[in-house]
Parts: sequence; structure tokens; C-alpha cells
Amino acid sequence: MNATVFLLVFAVLGVLLYIHMQYRLLHETDESLLQAKSRIQSMNTTHDLLKPQKPDQEQDDRIAYLFWDANGQPAGQITLKAFPLDQAGKFHERENEERAKTVSVEGNRYRVLQIPVSVETNGTVITSVSLVKNIRDVERTLDSLLRDIGLGVLAGAIIFILAGIFLANRALIPIRSAWDKQQRFVADASHELRTPTAIIRAQSELILKSPTRTIEQESPKVAVILQEARRMGKLLDDLLTLARSDSNRLEIQPGLFALDAMLAELADHFRLLADIKKISIQTEMDTPLSLWGDEARIRQLLIILLDNALKYTSSGGVISLIARYQSHHVAISVSDSGRGIASEDLAHIFDRFYRGDKVRSRAEEGMGLGLSIAQWIVDVHGGTIHVFSKPGQGTRVALLFPRKKH
Repeated sequence: MNATVFLLVFAVLGVLLYIHMQYRLLHETDESLLQAKSRIQSMNTTHDLLKPQKPDQEQDDRIAYLFWDANGQPAGQITLKAFPLDQAGKFHERENEERAKTVSVEGNRYRVLQIPVSVETNGTVITSVSLVKNIRDVERTLDSLLRDIGLGVLAGAIIFILAGIFLANRALIPIRSAWDKQQRFVADASHELRTPTAIIRAQSELILKSPTRTIEQESPKVAVILQEARRMGKLLDDLLTLARSDSNRLEIQPGLFALDAMLAELADHFRLLADIKKISIQTEMDTPLSLWGDEARIRQLLIILLDNALKYTSSGGVISLIARYQSHHVAISVSDSGRGIASEDLAHIFDRFYRGDKVRSRAEEGMGLGLSIAQWIVDVHGGTIHVFSKPGQGTRVALLFPRKKH
């Protein structure tokens, strides 16, 4: 398609160039005929045609002058090469025209302009003169130009086809990449759903094999089923969120809300979980602190980040939550003293279903979708998110949001 478009454009430009050159060359020929017409109309006899009007004005010897009487019969001609009567008659028109026209005679093409005159010579009254100029040079030039254009179109076709293939391959790169990501996404989602489905099925079959046992006796199996069902439900919610975000069908409801109150509330909630692992949560924020955005989505974002920090921080560690105004922005930082992220994994942490340490993350119910959702929330609010981490030294997530509505 690219090659076809380029070739059509090139061909159209070639045709326009040919038409323009044809017009210019014929126009120059017609100008010389019009100049000769002006000379003739000022002459009294045909002998005056051989005399220049001015010292610097010479006769164009490439123009043939054919004279006609009132009956349309040849009355003479002035030309380097005389035309036979049967050929000369083809240059005569019964009615004089104001514009020049092209006439073909014996395989040659001529530009002809016939003008009315009233000149007497040797007792014969000349009523019209045909100005004839051979346009062989013009046609040669046009033929050469046409040949060059044809070769150019042929060469251009080869170049455009190669360029089209190259551009098509370049254009397909993001499409192939998106397709590969979609295939991996579907495969990973199927894998994640298969695990809890298999566990629920296995536990349910075990319960059915012992129909006489009480609910209390089977409570461990029921607890496992409930846990996997919750895990599957969360996975489906995350998948639905990402699918809607990809299709721009997930709308946000922005508004101005108290960010400091939200951060304080979330910090208190996570302290209850942190105390179990003997982890300290420290907060530092400006008050009052407000932000323009979707309060529910910002809350979801902070829960994801705090949950990750709590999940990957060992006992006795520290989680810091900092939020303050920064010029025309609101800066939020969530850092922990956990095990950190390897440098080879840092570039992929926002990829869906990506997990650097798959064994640990499965044990801790990680599905690799949290940071993907976090990135979407940040992007839809016009903010930025950066992750800084080193193995064994912890991780810091820095968020930056516009302070006001934009």
C-alpha cells in the first residue's frame, strides 16, 4: 500500500511535469509566431519581410511564410525548404484563427498560425499568411523528457516497493509487540486462573468423598476454597480493570479531596497488619494536603504500594510514607527497607503478570498486576511514577501529581 501510494504520487508529479514542459515549449513557439505576426501586419509588401525592422531585430529563419490569395490558392512562400503544393495546402484554413494550432504533415508536426493581411505583390492581392514553424526540437525534448519520466517511474517503483516493505515492517513492529503482549497476557491470565480453579476443584472433590463428615471437620478444606475463591475474585477484578483501561471505557470521577486524611487513615489500617510482622510505619506529610483526582482510584493506588511494601519487608523493617507539596505538584513517596528489586527486574515491574521472584510472590499471593494498575492510575491522573531499588537496600516508589485540575 505504501509503495502504491508513493508510486501514484510520483507518476502524477511526472505527468504534471510533462504537461507543464509541453505548455512552456509550445508557448515559446507561439510567442515567436506572434512576434512574426506583428511584423507582417506592419509590412506593405512581401519583400519587406526580409528586412529587419530595427538594427537589433533579425528575422526568425525557422518560420516559414506561406501566402494565400482571396481564392485560397498559394501565392508564394518564404522558407528555407519549400513545401510542395499538396503539403502547403494543409496549412491553409478558410477562416483565420487567433490561436496557433498543431498540424501533422508527412510525419512532421508543425505549429501554424494563420493571420489576415492585405498586401499586394506582383499584381496579386494576398489576403492571408500562414506562419509555420517545425516543432521537431520541441517533440524531441518532450520525448526525451517522457523517456526520463518513464525510467524514473520504473526506478521509483523498485525503490518504493523496497521502501514500502521496510516501512510496512516498521509499522508492524508495535502491532506485533502488542499482539505478543496480548498473547502472553491471555496465557498468564489462564495460568493464574487455572491454579485456584484446580485447588477449589480438588478440595471440593475431597469434601464430596466424605459426605458424612461435619462442616467443622471439613473446615480446613472450606477455608482453602474460600481463600482461593477470594484470590480468583481479586484476579478477575484486576483483569477487568486493566481491560477497561485499555479500551478507555474505565472513567474516573475527579474532584478535590483531602489527601492527608486519606494517607493518615491508610497508615493506621496498615499499622494493624504491620504490627503482626513487627514492622514500623512512619508518616510525614504536609497538612492540609489536597489533591485533584479520583479519590477511590488514588486510594487503590496507595493500597497497592503499601501492600507491596508490607509484603516484601522483613520483620523489624521500616515503611515510610511521605507526602508534601512540591511547587505546582503533590509528591508522594512510599519506601521500605525490604529485600529490594534486582536491576534486571526493575525495567519490567510494570509489565502485567511479571514477577521477579515467582516462588516468593506466589507464596505471598502476588499476581503481578498491582503495579500495572498503579501505573494506569498515575497516567490517567497526568502524573508520573518512578521506582528506585537495590537488592538488600529496600525500595522507594516516587509519585508526582499535578496539584490542581489540568
